[in-house]
Amino acid sequence: MRSKILIVVAALVLGGVAAVVAAQYLRSARTDIAAMNEPVAVLVAQQDLPRGVSAEELIAKKLVAEEKVPRQWVAADAVSSARLVANQVLAVPVGKGELLTKSRFQYPSEAGLSYSVPQDLVALSVDVDDVKGVAGLLKPGDNVVVYATFKPDGQAKTAYTQTVVGKAKVLAVGAAVTAEQTNAGADEQKDSGGLLNSRSGGTAGEELTYRTVTLGLSVEDGERVAFAREIGEVHLALLAQNAQEPKKPAPVWFKGPVYTPFAQIVK
Repeated sequence: MRSKILIVVAALVLGGVAAVVAAQYLRSARTDIAAMNEPVAVLVAQQDLPRGVSAEELIAKKLVAEEKVPRQWVAADAVSSARLVANQVLAVPVGKGELLTKSRFQYPSEAGLSYSVPQDLVALSVDVDDVKGVAGLLKPGDNVVVYATFKPDGQAKTAYTQTVVGKAKVLAVGAAVTAEQTNAGADEQKDSGGLLNSRSGGTAGEELTYRTVTLGLSVEDGERVAFAREIGEVHLALLAQNAQEPKKPAPVWFKGPVYTPFAQIVK
């Protein structure tokens, strides 16, 4: 008889424990369901968005809007504010109704050179060597003066040098569009014993050599530089950071044994 009573008591206790556990589980499940259905504010595309649109343009043109979406449908890197992707551009197209996510944005230098070209300018590359390219020390973001030297030919008997562009921004050196990429290339050269893209006769630890420099130029300046590159020789000179554009001097001509300012020759 006593054993039966103990069995009944044990059953009641176990049943009570099971009831408590079940109640806690149900409360937890309801909490999780409520959390999953909690509305979260995110940015949603209001139309099909092409690659390359900036975060600022998305807001200014109202191409995206803030909408409340259940948390269960929101990606972990969803964008709730344009501030989270400031100064970045869409790296891939986004369809109408899709949520914006951080993984779909990149900085212009990562997305491609065209997104780093200032408005109303063009990117033009010139071939350089260690002398014409400032000894391989240029980096994206530097400013340079562009000189052109025209040597005598069958018709022109006088050589002269002139300033073609007083101040031009370096957009890329070789294939590097950021200073970080340039430094990474130099580190890779050191790791490879200085054999990768090294100067002729160079040693490990020297700056990475580039064979081209890409400049941001107006269309008119681009024409002048392209002409100078085809007809003469182009040299780049590095300006101090934040330097103002220097005044363009008169071309210097070579006539006889001395170099003479052009203004004196035409008198």
